[in-house]
Amino acid sequence: MKKIFSYNILIGLGVLLFTSSCGGGSGADKKEEMKDVVASVDSTPVTNNNNETSLYSLPSPMQIASILKKAGLKYYTGLTNATDNLNKYNSSNTVGKTLIMGVYLSDLSYCMLNKKTEEGKNYFKTCTQLSESIGLAKAFQDNNVPQRLEKNMTNEDSVSNIMSEIQLQSDNMLEENQQEYISVIAFSGAWIECMYIGTQVYMKEKNANVSTNIIEQMGIAENIIKALKANSSKDADVTILLQDMNALNDMYNNFKSVKEIKATDPDVIDPAKITISLDELLGFSKKIEEIRARIIKG
Repeated sequence: MKKIFSYNILIGLGVLLFTSSCGGGSGADKKEEMKDVVASVDSTPVTNNNNETSLYSLPSPMQIASILKKAGLKYYTGLTNATDNLNKYNSSNTVGKTLIMGVYLSDLSYCMLNKKTEEGKNYFKTCTQLSESIGLAKAFQDNNVPQRLEKNMTNEDSVSNIMSEIQLQSDNMLEENQQEYISVIAFSGAWIECMYIGTQVYMKEKNANVSTNIIEQMGIAENIIKALKANSSKDADVTILLQDMNALNDMYNNFKSVKEIKATDPDVIDPAKITISLDELLGFSKKIEEIRARIIKG
């Protein structure tokens, strides 16, 4: 019997970091939204038994971009991982290359959100080239995808449909090859890049809602950790990634206000009640930078 665990919820909410950075919605509203997410994710099995398997969906750049657009996140040159770095990622390390795929998918979304068409084309080309080394070239190249995407780059609905095709084909290929865990790794890379861009933009703009961003993202991070644990036996490098995610989670859980609130409301934290000191935020941002630097180093 096959049980499917979809990360579409995580993909859709993986950039609430940016959505929250521009405000919108009360703390109570956000708490209710997070309860729905936690309930939906936690109710579905993530472990593999002898008679079941799990399907993980690759992050869709347009699903991410549609949320980022509503946030009005500003574009800053130099935050994304340069496409020129692609030649560094030619090793046989599947986890490393898949993490980079996730990073570039988030960078693609960041560019598309901000109408950086030429940059978006370059990031899609980079993702296509990288897909060849992790066995997903067919998903990025079939059905005239490159030509269609270039022709419709400014039409968000068309691009969204094309990226959905890529995601569906990728999912099918990974399932057929019993490599569903690859999508978990890709999402982890995308999530880390989202956190990196978000914290860097905060440092430039000093947006007061950053505490809400971290809270919502870390709620999702706990579920990423569960998925990584379920797949830690697939590759030794998954264990290293899991250690990094646990380190971030531990840092978050040791924030003074988080510990105080969890003592009375351990399930879902009300973002409106959180206060994070500048030192806590700087330490967290530095840890994100360290993890991201190791990923893009290749």
